[in-house]
Amino acid sequence: MDKKLKKKSLCKWDKDDAKNNWDELSVLLAKSKFVCGKCLRSSKLKGTLCKPEKLVQAGS
Repeated sequence: MDKKLKKKSLCKWDKDDAKNNWDELSVLLAKSKFVCGKCLRSSKLKGTLCKPEKLVQAGS
């Protein structure tokens, strides 16, 4: 993954960032546990979003 993208939250990624780093994006989105309260992007890692909020799993 590009060093610049490691410092960027997913909320700041543009379409080209996603296209060029599809494998990394797939890993971050798999089994998402958090959603950004601002833009509604999701991730399994809290630190990759600018305003992370924990997702409540159905049945929990």
